[in-house]
Amino acid sequence: MTQTTMNDAGTVLIEAREIEKRYPNGVLGLKCASLSVRAGEVVVIVGPSGSGKSTLLRTFNGLESITGGEIVVDGHVLHQRSADLRALRQRVGMVFQQFNLFPHLTVLENLCLAPVKVLKLSAAQADERARALLAKVGLSNKSDCYPAQLSGGQQQRVAIARALAMQPAVILFDEPTSALDPEMVGEVLEVMKQLAIEGMTMCVVTHEMGFARAVADRVIFMDAGEILCEDAPDAFFGAPKHERLQSFLRQVL
Repeated sequence: MTQTTMNDAGTVLIEAREIEKRYPNGVLGLKCASLSVRAGEVVVIVGPSGSGKSTLLRTFNGLESITGGEIVVDGHVLHQRSADLRALRQRVGMVFQQFNLFPHLTVLENLCLAPVKVLKLSAAQADERARALLAKVGLSNKSDCYPAQLSGGQQQRVAIARALAMQPAVILFDEPTSALDPEMVGEVLEVMKQLAIEGMTMCVVTHEMGFARAVADRVIFMDAGEILCEDAPDAFFGAPKHERLQSFLRQVL
């Protein structure tokens, strides 16, 4: 459903090739997982709990190590000793389940910190960017609040604005609504839908099937550490080909 792109359309921003994640106890968390994400694309990853969705997502910015395969993100090969993860994470935004805002900083300070410290923006430039992003997520009146003074949905919208403040090439969303009360889920999904319309490249792990159906360019299904199938939303939900996906959809829809 992407209408415009923030990057060159069609450029592969994330390329995961036969990724393996083996834990010290020998258990395989990821088995030969391959996935590409192109600029301007919204890729949604779904599957049962424990299927490896979040593990796969977290390998894309080096938060999770791999024991096999290769990942190239925005032209940089991850998991090499020479990889500059700090530089990479400037280009790969991350929105977590639990918001991860600094509790001792105001909303505005949370947004300004990294642009000043990492991107070397002036305080005035960072302030201007932060206020514009707060307006974008509908929280202009919360700039001087602390995270504890906000609802869960408001905190997650701040977290999205904070990720956008770094002007990333792609944003990874790790179950961004799973920690929210049901009535707060919609306000976060609406912000994400608007980002998709504007062409933000996003890779989203979620249990929100309505969001996947409405917003995704492709939906990926994982189970037991493997990518079992992927398809456009209409075919994924309307005519699922894989037997395990059919069983999953019967349970969640």
